[in-house]
Amino acid sequence: MNNNQLIFIGLLIPVILMIPFSIISFYTDFASRNPDPLSVTVNFDQNTYNAVEGKKAFEQYQCMGCHTIVGNGAYFAPDMTTVYKRTGENDATLSNFILSGTPAKGMPPMRDRGMKEDDAYRITAFLKYTNMLDTNGWPGNGSWERDGNPDSTSAKKPDFSNIWQIVAGIVFINMLIFAIILAYENKKNDERLEINE
Repeated sequence: MNNNQLIFIGLLIPVILMIPFSIISFYTDFASRNPDPLSVTVNFDQNTYNAVEGKKAFEQYQCMGCHTIVGNGAYFAPDMTTVYKRTGENDATLSNFILSGTPAKGMPPMRDRGMKEDDAYRITAFLKYTNMLDTNGWPGNGSWERDGNPDSTSAKKPDFSNIWQIVAGIVFINMLIFAIILAYENKKNDERLEINE
């Protein structure tokens, strides 16, 4: 077996192992954790709005110009990831809060910016969805409200039930490094033999 074949085999084996590992990892970790955004709905005035429509309204009214979702956006106002929970998981309460704002804390009434009730309910559907996201405990107790008080979301405890993924990743990396070093050493030995002959 020549060096090129050894290098090819050394790289092919980890790739063959990585493909099923990636598929299994995706389906056991991410695919089942978060809900389908089309299935998260809010009803208002005989209409049903889903989280996808809500995200469009959230973007239309430029909510992320002040707020964040899972840490993405501006940091002028509180993170909105768990605001649905913080308002009692009540659609009408959150929608009215969005429309009325809290001018004393710096949030203008969105009604004054042209927002209609149906748009507030659309945004509520999106915020209901973000509340259901598996954020691995983020924002936790380190996320601060604008008034200086930490929010009520507690961090999740680490779950070590999927430790096999970490171990498999370490084994994969070590096998890859070993294959590269082995191929390099074999090539170096072949070059020495050619020089000696």
